[in-house]
Amino acid sequence: MELRHLRYFTAVAKHLSFSKAAEELHISQPPLSRQIQELERELGTSLFDRKSKRIELTKAGEYMKDEAQRILDNVELMARNATEIGDARTRSLRIGCVSFLMYSTLPPFFELVREREPGIRLDISNLTTEKQEMALHSGSLDIGFIRSWQRDESLFFEPLAEEHLAVIHPSSFAAADDPRCCIDSLASSSFIAISQESGPFLSSKIKAVCDEYGCAPNIGYVCSDAYSVIKLVGAGLGWSIIPALAYRDAAIAGVGIVALPQSIGIGLCYAKDGLSESGKLFVELAKSFFAEWSFPGEA
Repeated sequence: MELRHLRYFTAVAKHLSFSKAAEELHISQPPLSRQIQELERELGTSLFDRKSKRIELTKAGEYMKDEAQRILDNVELMARNATEIGDARTRSLRIGCVSFLMYSTLPPFFELVREREPGIRLDISNLTTEKQEMALHSGSLDIGFIRSWQRDESLFFEPLAEEHLAVIHPSSFAAADDPRCCIDSLASSSFIAISQESGPFLSSKIKAVCDEYGCAPNIGYVCSDAYSVIKLVGAGLGWSIIPALAYRDAAIAGVGIVALPQSIGIGLCYAKDGLSESGKLFVELAKSFFAEWSFPGEA
């Protein structure tokens, strides 16, 4: 059995069509059929049921489908690691991150990575959690710093820290320090929200927090990032709820801050089929860095 047999088999198993598999593999259909027959003869069993118009996997084929893909993934990872070890110039990682992390926490961490592993090049993109998940699936991203609402079973989530939320309000407003009393007193004022498009998970979490306090916020403005929210609150246009990573900017802007007990998780996300050696080093450095990190307002 050769790797080409497994590649040909997984293509047919994916499409359940010899013609579509041949098109994906850039070969003609007859040699593809011969390769599958050769594999079946070697195994001594049929992998496809060809009796109906649409071919189907046999029980042996169903088993082979997952196992063959696992082997091919491992071979690809092994080749990538070997190349990386042999040529330091190829040691690059494609990193995604939610914007709040990029504006505060990640620059010193990236500096640490540069000091400890100077041969690793980081290609960094600011992306929402949802877009990072899509990029991880497509293979255009190696590792993502995301919010912890990721529920995709094909991706692995490595928790790094819990980030608390806070109510912010114009400094001229005398809000109570108790979260429930504070939110009750602000409920009739304009709420400045994070848009669903720019931060779907954060926006949903903030709505859930408002629901916990029995507050139906009177949304007057919608912004794409927490820093625009802070500026509008500072201008006296309303109140909002922000994550801990924006505390410092809120304090600088001179707005009132009331900490909430509710928190959201931040962590690393990557494909379960394995990380390169550089990826593993990056993850270990991140875990060590965040273990000692204190979020603004939470020291």
